[in-house]
Amino acid sequence: MWAVAFAGGGTRITVRTYGRSHRGLRRPNNEDAYLIRPLADDGVLVAVADGVGGGPAGQEASRLALETLDGAVAGKVTDIALLASAVSLANRRIYESSQRDDALAGMGTTLTSAVIFPHRLLVAHVGDSRAYQLGEEQLVRLTVDHSLAGEMEALGELSAEEAQNHPNRHVLTRVVGPFDHVRIDVTDLPWTARDRLLLCTDGLTAVLSDHDIWESSRRFSGWDLVDSLIALALERGGPDNITVVLAESVPEQGDSHGR
Repeated sequence: MWAVAFAGGGTRITVRTYGRSHRGLRRPNNEDAYLIRPLADDGVLVAVADGVGGGPAGQEASRLALETLDGAVAGKVTDIALLASAVSLANRRIYESSQRDDALAGMGTTLTSAVIFPHRLLVAHVGDSRAYQLGEEQLVRLTVDHSLAGEMEALGELSAEEAQNHPNRHVLTRVVGPFDHVRIDVTDLPWTARDRLLLCTDGLTAVLSDHDIWESSRRFSGWDLVDSLIALALERGGPDNITVVLAESVPEQGDSHGR
């Protein structure tokens, strides 16, 4: 767990972050990865990646994505353009690596990244991993699934339930790495000390609905929320790797940096 404190409108705000990844019950290895990093400019970087390509290729793609994102940010992000540029650089590095090694040809990964500032939330997203804003009264999905079913849902052609059970829900329309350029969805939103941010891979959302996630978030926080979501996904079969990252900010006095 990381706990980072910064000033926000005269109030000290501590952001606590939690991350866990599980192989699931049916996959031979874990192609998911996650990143949590405090930034020098009063922010926190979090990200999840779900490798595409199977075996070593998928693992290498998700690893490269987060390694490149971390290096490109280099402890500082001031606006959404810099975060998107870091994701674009990750795309280029994965693409070039796959061109040099036939064993990695066509590899790719989802990449959902976010930076939390005292009053702003930046999100840069490609693929079908997700970001949720957990407010006091509702859950808001901040990302669109870049899959055939997800884009049909975004267009209003499918309900959320229909999209979750659609035969093309795993057919991705956009990922980081297979091509030399990728289109990145970006979001710049207000952020308050009462908000919570949840990032997850589709190993969670393939078996849990938004309502399931919301109900768990109303009952739990911190590690209890992360672990309860993973446990529920495992109870429902755990067909894929499962990764959950949670960021919670609370106003309090004092400064804290820890792990």
